Amino acid sequence: MTALLVFLAALAALVQGAAAPMLFVEPVAAPVLPAALIAAWAVMRGPDEAWPALLLPAVILGALSDERAGWFLIAMLPAPALGALIAARARRTGAGITRRSLWAAMAAAVAALAYGLVLALAAGVLAEVPHLAAPVVGGMLLTALVTLLAAPLVWPLRQRERGLFS
Repeated sequence: MTALLVFLAALAALVQGAAAPMLFVEPVAAPVLPAALIAAWAVMRGPDEAWPALLLPAVILGALSDERAGWFLIAMLPAPALGALIAARARRTGAGITRRSLWAAMAAAVAALAYGLVLALAAGVLAEVPHLAAPVVGGMLLTALVTLLAAPLVWPLRQRERGLFS
């Protein structure tokens, strides 16, 4: 199943790098599609499968951008990290699909903020980020929405926990 996430994240990176700049005036207003998928997958299926999916989207985005792939890799690290924290809490509390989906959306929104801040730092325009508060929040909300829609689709693929009668 990790290969499926890697494929989907790579496809999302292609869409992110090719279509998002044409659809949004400010790049920070675009949803961070690879991070949204990785966060949803990490929360629903666990972080073990999410970590390998970081490399290929980072390389694709680095190839399509002026920034190096390493910056994109660093920028997307919060998505599986936050997903791992939420997945551990969800296992402890026995959270279901609705709660996990909402938590995944929150993790993806924070990951989108971190993504934008890291890339602004890499581009040397970190001082301009406060002036772009509305597009940044818009990008966070769109990323959360994509995650909220993707997370229930990943739920049936999750590993079943062993119970008393299984």
